[in-house]
Amino acid sequence: MHAETPRDGSGEAALGALDRLLADRPNRVSHDFSAAMRCLTDFREHMLAEARREDTTQARERLARLNAVISVFYGGQFPIGAVPWKHLENARDGFAALLQELSAAELPNAGTG
Repeated sequence: MHAETPRDGSGEAALGALDRLLADRPNRVSHDFSAAMRCLTDFREHMLAEARREDTTQARERLARLNAVISVFYGGQFPIGAVPWKHLENARDGFAALLQELSAAELPNAGTG
């Protein structure tokens, strides 16, 4: 079990939580899954605010990609059968790509809080 994950709403905090989860690979619901979900949903709040300000197709598409990542991790937290680690790894990579895209676009809260 790790120390409490910072909840600053940043993408980097969320990515760190996902990386810790994937490194530990618990076989049941754990603190790591909960921390990752909290960080992802905190980051989603920032993305929602950005989507409301921008209200563009690109902002909505980015939010949809983030929602897909959250859905995969939620499904992994409460799986029917074994935890789908490969799917979680792919979702993590998709999230990292989204953060890189946001950072390149220099959007607020893309990397740090």
